[in-house]
Amino acid sequence: MELPDFIQIGNQAPPLRFLIIGGWAVGAHGNPRATFDVDFMIRRADRDAWFARALPRGMKLFRESGTFAQFTQPAGDGFDLMFVDDQTFGKMWEASVERTFGEVKARVPCLDHLLALKLHALRQNLAHRTSKDADDVEVLLRRHEINLGDPHYETLFLKYGTRELYETFVRILRHP
Repeated sequence: MELPDFIQIGNQAPPLRFLIIGGWAVGAHGNPRATFDVDFMIRRADRDAWFARALPRGMKLFRESGTFAQFTQPAGDGFDLMFVDDQTFGKMWEASVERTFGEVKARVPCLDHLLALKLHALRQNLAHRTSKDADDVEVLLRRHEINLGDPHYETLFLKYGTRELYETFVRILRHP
């Protein structure tokens, strides 16, 4: 299964709302990069409905925690679900943007929300994610010519990341 196939899982009747996050969302905001999985943010309340659709398609649950479920499949990309509460999902859904992936459309977080997700991941300081997420943040900031001197972005960095991350990216962006 490929990204459009995963999108179709959510779009089948009755449709389940989701946001594409991770590498595909970064690509949708102008920085395509290699990714080996498909990441969706869903409402925690829809967990069972997603499982009921994923498992019959040959996906196997690899790992699950309170906030994530990871699936494998015999051939193709992995599939990850991030669970959030209704309020968080609602805010992100309302600000999300529609993008086209192949011949299907789906929604991705707005740029600020995608940055917040990436900063939150960086704050976790997970060795296997740090360089990829830091690169994503840098490229998104540069591509969208974001001025980190703007108080809005300083606040975003401090809420979802750390002061150290903010100051690091301020230094990085000083150099082309």
